Amino acid sequence: MKSVEFTLDFQVGTSFEAHKIMGFLSGKTENEKVSNNFKAPFSTMADAYLFALILGLSMGEKQKVTRRVNYANFNQSVAKNIDISTLLLHLGERGDVKDQDSARKAIEEYATWGLIRLGKAKIGLDDYRISKLLKSIIK
Repeated sequence: MKSVEFTLDFQVGTSFEAHKIMGFLSGKTENEKVSNNFKAPFSTMADAYLFALILGLSMGEKQKVTRRVNYANFNQSVAKNIDISTLLLHLGERGDVKDQDSARKAIEEYATWGLIRLGKAKIGLDDYRISKLLKSIIK
């Protein structure tokens, strides 16, 4: 396989619904900057986004992004030192690494699918059962 000829230095987002879930996964309600939920499975929204992205990518599942909400610079906030380009190249669809725009779209769609699925693991008002969700989708 060929290497990727572009960087992942761009703004990523997700759907409005998935963005809301990402906040809850990191223990933040709509107007809070700091987590106040000790039951939240992630300490930052970036961690929740990255986990959701890897979940969607590893399952080969995407969800079209509707009512897109801009989130953050992907390389600086989410990927940091993780080589997501190589993961997209080897685990994603061929078109995911065609160019930078295709990669951004793929990342957003994998993450959106993952966030929506993670949202289904919510129990009650503020608790998540991610291990139960993972057992149900990984067979």
